[in-house]
Amino acid sequence: MNEATKFCISCGKQIPSAAQFCPYCGKEQVSLSDDNSSKPNLIKQSTAPEPQRHSPANLDHKQLWYKNWMIWAIIILGVGLVTCIAMLNNARTTVVMQPAASSKAKKKDIAVKKKDPNEIPSDSLTHPSKVGQWKNSPIIGKATLIGLGAKPNTTIKDGPLSIKFKHAEVDKVHANTEDQLEQASDTFSKDNMPKDYNRIKIEYIVKNNSNRAIQFGGIKQVVYSNGYQTNFDDDSMSDTGSTDEISSNAKRVEYALILLGKSTTALKPSSIKILTDESEDAKSYDTVADGITFSEDILYHG
Repeated sequence: MNEATKFCISCGKQIPSAAQFCPYCGKEQVSLSDDNSSKPNLIKQSTAPEPQRHSPANLDHKQLWYKNWMIWAIIILGVGLVTCIAMLNNARTTVVMQPAASSKAKKKDIAVKKKDPNEIPSDSLTHPSKVGQWKNSPIIGKATLIGLGAKPNTTIKDGPLSIKFKHAEVDKVHANTEDQLEQASDTFSKDNMPKDYNRIKIEYIVKNNSNRAIQFGGIKQVVYSNGYQTNFDDDSMSDTGSTDEISSNAKRVEYALILLGKSTTALKPSSIKILTDESEDAKSYDTVADGITFSEDILYHG
């Protein structure tokens, strides 16, 4: 009896009709009826609605989630906006306050740095020439002109010499540093020099009108209105012109410094008389000039 056969759906060889797998290629054999019967199910499965995905419950849950997210977003944006406004207000307040403080500081600096009209800059070559003017000297300290001779630029002949007294002045000096105080001590040969003191400065020019060198005698004495005097030998007097040799037809600028004491009319002499010493020939030591006397009042107002 012949066994019913069929052909393999994969390799095409003849196999028993009851075989579920091909004995040659091993492919599972599916009957046409089973394949057709499964198609409706496949179609149904593919076309069947998905109630869970689009169910009203799921839609309500999704909408609620979106609503909650929007609420939180609005809250966060609101907090951020309020924070930004507060920071901007704080920044505006700071900007408004700063100029006020800055302007006050500038006004204070201007008040501090306001220049005294009587001050002469320390690096200037100009010398105080009016009563009240002052200058900070790196050598002696602050020197204020308090008195000025009434007859500046007076020239007096003394044999072959011409002596021009440019000016006599009374200065009030304050030594700002220890070096300046030491400089004053050396000038006036004082061991206990005070930081504040008064002095007389006499600036003069000596010209030799001869053809021979002359040994100038310098200032030997200064007499004050109350009768007190300062001699060249005293420690309180220093003169650069003393025993200074002046070449023929030459001139030299000299100055004398005198430390004033309480005996000199309360440190402000109303007048002075200047006496110069004899001058000699630089080679023969013969006297060529006997010395001169020059008197002038001291003015203590502008």
